[in-house]
Amino acid sequence: MSRFKQSENEIVRNAVLNDGLNEVYVGSQTAKNILIKTGYFLAGILICLLIWHFFGTFFNENIAKHIFFPLPLECFERMIEFFTEDFSVLGTDIVVHIKYSLIRWIKGFYIAAVIGVVLGILMSLDDRIYRLGIVPVNILQMIPGLAWYPVCILLFGLGETSAIFIIAITVISPIAINICNGLRRVPKVNIRVADMCGKSYAEKFVEILLPFAALDFITGFRIGMANAWRMLIAAEMVVGVAVGLGYAIQIETAYLDYVSAFACIVIICIIGILIDKVFFGTIESYASKKLGVGESS
Repeated sequence: MSRFKQSENEIVRNAVLNDGLNEVYVGSQTAKNILIKTGYFLAGILICLLIWHFFGTFFNENIAKHIFFPLPLECFERMIEFFTEDFSVLGTDIVVHIKYSLIRWIKGFYIAAVIGVVLGILMSLDDRIYRLGIVPVNILQMIPGLAWYPVCILLFGLGETSAIFIIAITVISPIAINICNGLRRVPKVNIRVADMCGKSYAEKFVEILLPFAALDFITGFRIGMANAWRMLIAAEMVVGVAVGLGYAIQIETAYLDYVSAFACIVIICIIGILIDKVFFGTIESYASKKLGVGESS
């Protein structure tokens, strides 16, 4: 028995002495996992670039007659010229186009987020409200964003407001559905215990509902942000705005400057990836760790 106690004490003492080493090990594992994920991500991008390069080369050598398909290297070179040289789209610097696109995108997403959160919470309050409210939300989800073009022209005419309207109306449904589903999945027993403790709805929402549905909130916002970004570029091409990345693509294509048009597409991809993978990916990973779900890396 004394030998067993002695062994147990040695194990505890060694664990304490090696605690720093354990922390270093965990940290190295986290760094290793980050490097692995980054490697897969970069490998995926490389695959896309190789497909683009080989398709463009094949097209230029076998199909093209007068206008050649832009290749990745020349598009990246043009993109660098956008930011380092006096290279503009109809006299407007590319930074200005990016700025106006981001402003429209944030405005449209903000409006959609407010409406979507309110709808999601309302539909989660009661089964009857859910059955009634999910129908118009699903109908809204079934309508493509550009199908709202005649509606926004009738209401707002051509210009800035129409672009923001198309973005907002497209993003409301994914946010509302994800938030509603997340709140409805909260165990009923937790809510009953909170009711027995005399908690108000605001207290239940902060202490019980929100922690359970946090990842669904993030997912809804993440999908909504991506939908808003994609719809923004399409909206800028059709509603008559005079500045923005979608407008820049349309103008460069009309002038047969396909290298510049493709460079704008690359900029759109980079911004979208940064927002989705870096911003929302970081938030989702942090929330998952705090809630004790998902990967620990």
